[in-house]
Amino acid sequence: MARYLEFSDDAIARIKPHLTPNTRVLLSYDDGVGPYSHHGLVALQVSFQLVLITDTMSFKDYDEQLETNWVPVYVKGYSDEFLGDQMTLTLQPKYQTLVLADDSEKIDENVEIVDERK
Repeated sequence: MARYLEFSDDAIARIKPHLTPNTRVLLSYDDGVGPYSHHGLVALQVSFQLVLITDTMSFKDYDEQLETNWVPVYVKGYSDEFLGDQMTLTLQPKYQTLVLADDSEKIDENVEIVDERK
């Protein structure tokens, strides 16, 4: 069964202004591996970011595509150990943070949007 990520309407509204037609979206496990992971496991906790790149930028470390209800999202295949089969990305309204969760738990309560296109 393929992994699935459901974007809530509020999450889409929060992310959509950052996208252009040639944007590729990565759900990046921030482990210090690859050109778009700058911090690594400094705090020894699971941390994900939505990394925005252009469709001409390298994404060779992101070898798995998640099925979603919105845009294609790519992940590092080995980050599967932290991801559930049925995930959601929602907006926490009070702090306007993105929350990644699966059926049983919150995976990351503060998924940051990182624009690498600049």
